[in-house]
Amino acid sequence: MDGDGLVPRSARLHLIDGLPPLRPDEQVFEAMLKGWRNQQLARNLSPGYVDDQERTVRAFTRHADAMP
Repeated sequence: MDGDGLVPRSARLHLIDGLPPLRPDEQVFEAMLKGWRNQQLARNLSPGYVDDQERTVRAFTRHADAMP
């Protein structure tokens, strides 16, 4: 790691104040799934089970043709 705590050749996150997200519905949905996934893994659920649950939610979203 460098003195600034970053791994060499790693990407940095650059946010611009006042710039709205390009696809807020999709970005919030992805963030929700990621958080839910992390919670399930923290409860020691098997990665296969967690993957199945995520696939089910994604399939329902596609079927409903709408974000939850």
